[in-house]
Amino acid sequence: MAITTDRSPTDGSSPDAVRDDVNRGREEVRSLGARTAEITEDLRELARREMALAQAEMADNRQRLMTGSTAGVAAGVFAFWLLGFLGLAMMFGLMEVWPEWAAALATAGAWLLLAAVAAFVARSRFKDFSPTPKRTMASLKEDAAWLRRLTRRNAGSANSGP
Repeated sequence: MAITTDRSPTDGSSPDAVRDDVNRGREEVRSLGARTAEITEDLRELARREMALAQAEMADNRQRLMTGSTAGVAAGVFAFWLLGFLGLAMMFGLMEVWPEWAAALATAGAWLLLAAVAAFVARSRFKDFSPTPKRTMASLKEDAAWLRRLTRRNAGSANSGP
């Protein structure tokens, strides 16, 4: 906001006119101060909301990490115990029709296949995990672009004064 007057104090204007001009100028300064305070408060609120978004996104990432970790631990436990107990049962059953070495090899292959499936599930869960809050970063970039546009527009309007 530029202070504009049609009169200047040196052109023989009355003291009342000068006083009116000064009062108008004061009001414009007060208005500018109030607008600056509003912008500052808006920026604070924006920062609070961005922080809340980042916290929510990190909580979501933690949940994905926990799910993936649980699947990975389950894969390891199943591979360990199943290879120990069920592997023996499978091998003893196959030894009825195949030689011992073939039964042991087929049992190991079957458990290797199950462990690979469990590992694939764990990998797919970890693939969805990202330690970077992507939505928050995108929102911050939008906010920065908005602030740049606002600053340029305000700088342009301030320069186009009288």
